[in-house]
Amino acid sequence: MNPIVYAAPPPYSEQDRIWDAARETLPNSIPGGAKVIAIMGPTGTGKSTFISKLAGREMKIGHHLNSCTDQVEEVPCKVGDHHVILVDTPGFNDIHRSDTEILTALADWMKSSYQDRMFLSGIIYLHAISDTRMTHSSLQNLRMFRKLVGDHNFKNVILATTKWSVTPLEDGLRREKDLTSEEGFWSTMMAAGSVVRRFENSAASAQSLVEEILHLQKKIVPKVQEEVVHGKKLADTEAGIYIEQTIALLQKKHEEEKQALLEEVQRARSERG
Repeated sequence: MNPIVYAAPPPYSEQDRIWDAARETLPNSIPGGAKVIAIMGPTGTGKSTFISKLAGREMKIGHHLNSCTDQVEEVPCKVGDHHVILVDTPGFNDIHRSDTEILTALADWMKSSYQDRMFLSGIIYLHAISDTRMTHSSLQNLRMFRKLVGDHNFKNVILATTKWSVTPLEDGLRREKDLTSEEGFWSTMMAAGSVVRRFENSAASAQSLVEEILHLQKKIVPKVQEEVVHGKKLADTEAGIYIEQTIALLQKKHEEEKQALLEEVQRARSERG
């Protein structure tokens, strides 16, 4: 499939100059002092919006099923006295890239960042509360996220709901309960130490979530990062195995549907004959 073609960027501005200057000065401090936080979640949940609010610079914003993040991108910013690197990640189930390609991009970044001794302070996982239900795509993303991160790292994960401003409050509260109840979709991660928060689509809200990560003392090595650094082939990691199993199930379902259709056609012909 052809890649997405974006419109030409706006003229170089003073904010762009400040932004590029930050990129020049921050990398040297990354291993020693900067805090690294990954922003993850399905396509369309507001990852780029979250980073834009905090970094003070417009990111490319995707809409509906079109992702605007097709590679892992490090975005430097400052929160209080802390230098922070926000890691913008692509979501799985993207219509333009396979899950295998996305996993490869994430694993490549994690391996490289590990070699640079650039460890994650935490992860903010976004979920759109505007979604009327937990879709198959969202559920796949959540399962993949768990395989990538590993249960032992959930204490450094914030599960944040987004898009409250476009969701009737009563609907949002009901969906939030579906996520956080004892048998909710997030219950296992919450039991392992993850906390649930709301992103209110403002710089102050984004900053409060990041500050909560900054207060954590322990840094983490995600499960897939640990696996690839220690020599596992990507296909042999838990996340890679999960993708292969998912593809196999989809192929099996496709073949079963194809066979059922053929049998239906044959029956119709035989009844006519």
